[in-house]
Amino acid sequence: MSCLVAVCVLCNRLYTLNYLCPRCGDVLADQGLIQDFFDPYSSYEDQKIYEDGYQGYTEECCTHVLACGKCGWYEYKALHRLPEDVIN
Repeated sequence: MSCLVAVCVLCNRLYTLNYLCPRCGDVLADQGLIQDFFDPYSSYEDQKIYEDGYQGYTEECCTHVLACGKCGWYEYKALHRLPEDVIN
């Protein structure tokens, strides 16, 4: 039995989101994974502990923080990971 590796298109810089801030209209910037945004030690932890604890972060979805540098608005965006064999 083989295990497919799933990758996030944002984490791997394969895609760029282009969302506008609902408050001021400026472009929202990807601030990375939600657990990295709120927890500086998360990269050293088992990622399974974050499943469903961070606004939709699961084994199938990667949740990123999108933030506005102009007015401070931020929101979460959960994206489905793609199987690695689809990307290659």
